[in-house]
Amino acid sequence: MYIALKKSRGRSQYILRESCTIDDQLTFRDLFDLGPDPCLFIKYAGGNAFYFDEKMEEVISEIHPNYDTDELEDLFWPWIRPDIRRAVETFKNRSFKSPYKKLTRREKDEIAARVHYFDKRRTLYLKSGGMDQGPVENMPAVLFKNLVHQSRDEIEQHFYRQEFSLKAHELKSYVYTVFNLQSFFSSFMAKKMPHALDQEKVDDFFLKEICRLNIELFNKDEHLDDHMIRYCIMFFDHHYSHTTLLNDFASAFMSRHHFFAPRPKKIVTTDKACKIFNITKKDLEAMTRQRLTKLYRRLARQVHPDTGGSHEKFVELNNAYQSLSSVI
Repeated sequence: MYIALKKSRGRSQYILRESCTIDDQLTFRDLFDLGPDPCLFIKYAGGNAFYFDEKMEEVISEIHPNYDTDELEDLFWPWIRPDIRRAVETFKNRSFKSPYKKLTRREKDEIAARVHYFDKRRTLYLKSGGMDQGPVENMPAVLFKNLVHQSRDEIEQHFYRQEFSLKAHELKSYVYTVFNLQSFFSSFMAKKMPHALDQEKVDDFFLKEICRLNIELFNKDEHLDDHMIRYCIMFFDHHYSHTTLLNDFASAFMSRHHFFAPRPKKIVTTDKACKIFNITKKDLEAMTRQRLTKLYRRLARQVHPDTGGSHEKFVELNNAYQSLSSVI
């Protein structure tokens, strides 16, 4: 069982569901409509005691006479009163048993074959926060064990909850990574500085990938599934997170020339940044972030060391870009 969240016209609705097999297909079915607030189905008997709505339990018991009450408690745990959670959490932790156990080679092979790469990439990013997807091949199969027996809806609900931990500035980089858009570019910047790429091409590749996955995962080719729509919002309504590539360049440069004393990072004034970008302050006032980024990408290709420029000019340009970005 799991609790699914549906949003329609700005309203939230929670539904108790379970993954099941129908006509040899792994799908899901609704068990009970929890409405906009699952808290309404938790009753308090005084002290730290609580129980669940009798009508809800009757409906569940008709479908599953021997359902696990501990599982139901785990599902509703986020909605139980905070003071009671704190009081009983110690006792829950004492009885907690790790779900991880050693898998056989056959089980590992089955998981590797059945778990979609989109799910593996999301798991890796949400655990590491890194854009490098190389380690996905070496991730322990036990991390994906439960996904094998879950319907696509339950899997999406799982990631939907996990994605709540992401900050707004991480969302676009997250989508760029989990849709593996870096694989469409040969430039070394694809893995470190996606904002330096041609964004029209990035957008095109994203739309192609989301349509492909929409067919692969949801068997829909006329419109996007609701679970896919959220990634369009993440991608087109947010900006890339800050990159550490410039710091990496600077560290590598200092390592190669370790006899030089480290110098503090120079702060580029707005006037100097405008001069580097060959624009006036009036131009800056009328400029959108998208136009500034487009201008930055064009200049970056001109001054980058790999295209005949210099390391110093490239660092200077990026410092200027950070300075102008902060005032737009």
